[in-house]
Amino acid sequence: MTKISPKVCDKPQCDKLSGGRVALTILKCVALWPWRYEYKNENQKLLYSRVQLIHRWILHIPLSLTFCLLMWVEVFISTDLNEAANVVFMSLALAMYLMKFINIRVYSEKATWFIYEMEHNRMFDLLNIEEVDMWLKYHKSFRMVSIIYIFGSAFSSFFAFVGALFEEDYHLGYPYYVPFEWRNPERYWYAYVFNWTGILVSCFSNVSLDMLGCYMIFHVGLLYKLLGMRLSNLNSAKENDAVREFTKLFLMHSCIKRMTKECETLISHYVLTQIIFSGLIVCFSGYRMQKMNILAEFSQFFSMLQFLSVMIMEMYLPCHYANQITTNSAELLNNIYDCEWLQFSIVGRKFIRLYMEFFKEPEQLRAGKYFELGLPIFTKVMNTAYSYFSLLLNMDK
Repeated sequence: MTKISPKVCDKPQCDKLSGGRVALTILKCVALWPWRYEYKNENQKLLYSRVQLIHRWILHIPLSLTFCLLMWVEVFISTDLNEAANVVFMSLALAMYLMKFINIRVYSEKATWFIYEMEHNRMFDLLNIEEVDMWLKYHKSFRMVSIIYIFGSAFSSFFAFVGALFEEDYHLGYPYYVPFEWRNPERYWYAYVFNWTGILVSCFSNVSLDMLGCYMIFHVGLLYKLLGMRLSNLNSAKENDAVREFTKLFLMHSCIKRMTKECETLISHYVLTQIIFSGLIVCFSGYRMQKMNILAEFSQFFSMLQFLSVMIMEMYLPCHYANQITTNSAELLNNIYDCEWLQFSIVGRKFIRLYMEFFKEPEQLRAGKYFELGLPIFTKVMNTAYSYFSLLLNMDK
């Protein structure tokens, strides 16, 4: 196999993180990701760290964090179920965002170096044009999913705020507790602008953290696919060459398994929170839509429909990419078996048999050590959401 020179791999079309650049760029803008990895000296590192810390707290404390608190105040002072349902779905979504915010702050250094290793570990360099094409194909697909998810979420919020302006009475895009009387021409715009900026910062931060976690899972799953390709390419190799390459690939597999465990640590807690609360969010969103007059409140209904779609995608994407890890790691045993190992010497066959033992159990990510991430858990959450929705409708009769 011919190895692509480092100069070729450094070109944008060989960017090993191309699929995750959209999320990383937005996270840098909202001060949730380091602006750079390397610094000339400690003084420069300290300066950048302090500036970004100030940027982070100025952006998030008065906007997203305060806005989340005010939404929960509105939930608790609501006088009936219908009034609470108008707020609780977004309050739960913001509560999940706070969990992601805390998670990225606690694991910020680990997450930074995890992404750094993905990009710079020479063990994962692409070795031939076939690998480059495969890598770019899957990253292009992930990039499109990121763009649709992130900007679809932003458009959902935008549509809610535009629709609020066309209501006969004074309305906010997403109701929250306002500590002054805002239903008048003089003060309405104060409440409206704070509502808009709070949701905007929270929305972009939330969905970008979602896609960062999904990208970590996606990238690990793609590394298993890359390993499978390299194992399949040994089907016509001579015994000595095959054993030598198997030794290298065994080290690569050990490295990918380690990164799988690190990925689980980074995403486990917030995905667990997401699984627990997502069913409730889908339930309350559906309940609110069921109470709407579609013709009279079309803009709000359409915004809620978009929000519901975003919430379902938020649940589905990590489950889908975690399922790819399980599928691609399970396929490795077939990739090894397909090589001409039966023609090897006794020592060579024993080596391959021993190597196969490491691939008997496919890798699986777990959410908080409670749930195995994959498509089955997504189905269970959706069934639970429907059960809650039916219960609310029965209570309302």
